[in-house]
This record gives sequence, structure tokens and C-alpha cells, in this order.
Amino acid sequence: MPRVLGATAVVITSLALGGCGLVGSSATPQPTNTLSSALAALVPTYPAHLTAAEAKSETVRTADAIQALIASTNVLYVDDKSRAIAATKTTGAYYGVERAITTASGFDVVEQGQAMEKLLVQAGWIERNTSTTTASYTVAMSTYTNAGASVLLLEADATAGAPPAIVLELESPDLPK
Repeated sequence: MPRVLGATAVVITSLALGGCGLVGSSATPQPTNTLSSALAALVPTYPAHLTAAEAKSETVRTADAIQALIASTNVLYVDDKSRAIAATKTTGAYYGVERAITTASGFDVVEQGQAMEKLLVQAGWIERNTSTTTASYTVAMSTYTNAGASVLLLEADATAGAPPAIVLELESPDLPK
């Protein structure tokens, strides 16, 4: 008889818990990578067959995400010169974003530029070249997408007598001919 009670208790417990689960639990839980998902917005995702409209949309979206790394309370003015660039004999057509971001006096744009670079590398950008002085910092980066390479240039300028600024230049991959 004790053996039957034990088996009955196991069956009742199994039936009672059978439909229950932890909130958000799954029979086959999948690992998540919150670092890459949080930084994913910093890297463009162009389709393999890129159109001019898609190049513009994704380049502007990515530039917005990169610019958002600068606290808006430190941004005084943004001079945006974004535009489609026509093909030449040696280069293809592409969409380019060029922004001069003037920041508050006393804001350390060199330190900001270096911090932005670290996050961009974690997001998937590849550092190609850097240059640092006491008053400036420049980094050239690239990333490869389904449509080809995208190029990013960040320049931080803390020249005495001028407002501190960060220049962000982002180019889409070349558009198909």
C-alpha cells in the first residue's frame, strides 16, 4: 500500500505541475546576447540589392543611433549635410551623412570620441586608423554588410578658442550601377 500512495503522489504532482511553467520559460531556452542586441542599432544592415531609398534610410538611421551616443544635453547644434553622392569615374554612387555636432563648452569631445569608438567596435565596426592629440581624436572604421562595405569617420575637435565638436561621416555601400 505505501508503494501505491507514493506512485499516486508522483502522478498527482506531475498532473498538477504539467501545465505550469515559469513565466518566460521554455522547454528549449535559447541564450540571449543582450550586448550585441543593445549595440545592433550602431551597425547598418543594408539588403544585398541596395536601392537609393534603402541606402538613405539605413545610413540616416545608423547615423542617428551613433549620434545618440552623445548625451543630448551636451549637444548645442547639429549641422547636417546628408545627401546622395553621384558616381565618378573611380567611385560608385552612395548615400553619405556628414554631421558637425557642436557640443557644450567644457564637454570633453576627445574622451567622448574614444568612448564612442569602443562601443562601435563592440557593435561590429572594424577600426582602420586612429589619430590622437591633446586637442583632437580621429578614427576611421568600416563594417561589411550584405550590400558591401560601409565606412565611418569620427573626428573630435577640442581646439582652444573654438566650440568643442564631433564630426560624424558615414557612407553607405556603393549603389548598383
